[in-house]
Amino acid sequence: MQPSRRSILKTAGLGAAILARPALLRAQALPKVTTVALATGFSVILTEYMAAKRFDKKHGVDIDVINSYASVTNYYNDFTAGTFELGIGSWDTWAARFLAGVPLRLVCTVNNYDILYLIAKKGGPASVDDLRGKTVAATLSSGAYRIAKLALRQFHKLDAEKDLRVQNVESPAAAVALVMAGAAEAGLTWEPNISVGMEREPALTTIYNVGQDFTRNAGITLPYFSLALRNEAEARHPGVSALIAAAFEDCINTAMANIDEVVALAAPKMKVSEAALKLALTSKRLTFEPLGMQTPRGRETILGAAEYLYKNGVIEKPLGADFLASS
Repeated sequence: MQPSRRSILKTAGLGAAILARPALLRAQALPKVTTVALATGFSVILTEYMAAKRFDKKHGVDIDVINSYASVTNYYNDFTAGTFELGIGSWDTWAARFLAGVPLRLVCTVNNYDILYLIAKKGGPASVDDLRGKTVAATLSSGAYRIAKLALRQFHKLDAEKDLRVQNVESPAAAVALVMAGAAEAGLTWEPNISVGMEREPALTTIYNVGQDFTRNAGITLPYFSLALRNEAEARHPGVSALIAAAFEDCINTAMANIDEVVALAAPKMKVSEAALKLALTSKRLTFEPLGMQTPRGRETILGAAEYLYKNGVIEKPLGADFLASS
C-alpha cells in the first residue's frame, strides 16, 4: 500500500520540526539579562547599534532592553532597586554604590576621562589658568565634577569651591547652553554636547581635557563610563559577565569602523544632526576603550584608578577585586 500524499507531507513536516528544534532550543537557552536605554547621551550609540546588529546574541547572551529613561537620576536609582540588571554609568558611581552595599560587579569599561572637557567661547578663557574668579557650569552631583575638581586642585592649584564660581546644572548639555548664552564663562561637558554646541555657535571651543591632565601629570589613565551587572544575574547565569564584555567590545570596535552607519542609526534617537554626531566621533573627542574585567589589563586599570582616587579622597573606602566581575 502506497503512503498517501497527506501522510508524506505530515512526515516531512515532523522531520523538519525535529531538525529545527535544536536551533530553537539553542536560541531559547541564551542567558538573558535585562537593561534599559537612556534617551540621551552617547550611550544611545551603543544601545542602538547593539539592537541593530545583535552582538549580544552573537556572543551567547540576550540583552533585553525593557524600558527607556530620560532621567539619569531615576536610571541609577532603579538599577539600585533591581528594576533592571545591566547598567552603563561612571565607574566611580558604581564603586560608591558597591561600597554602600548594592549587589553589583563591574563588567567592563567603555571609555576614559579623556572624553571630559571644559569648553568656552573664543575670546573668553583660553586655559584653566584663566578660570580664577570665573563662572563655570557643571553638574555638582556628578563624578565628572568630582574628578575635574581633583585635577584642578592637584595640578593647577585651583580650588573649585574657592577660586571659581561654580553654577550647578542638571546635565552636561545644560553646561553648554549656559556658555552659549553667556551665563557662564566655561562649562564641564562631553560629546556629543560639544559638537552640537559648535554647530549652533562656531565660537565655542575646548580649553581643557581632564583625562589627559591626569595622564600627563599623574601618569594614570582614569576610566570613566563602564558597565555594571547586578549579582543576581551572574548567579543565575554563571559566566555571563564575560559574554557581556565580549559583546560590547565587538559592538564598539565594529561601530568605530562603521561610523556613517552608526551615525545614521543613533542621531535620530539622540535628536541631534548626523553632522554633529559624526564630528563628535571623527574629532576624536568622543572615544571608546572597552576593557573587560576578565583581563589583567582591565583589572589593573580599575584597581589602580581606585587606589589613586581613594588616596585623594574621591572614594571613601578602598576597593578590591571583589568589585570586579572576573568570570
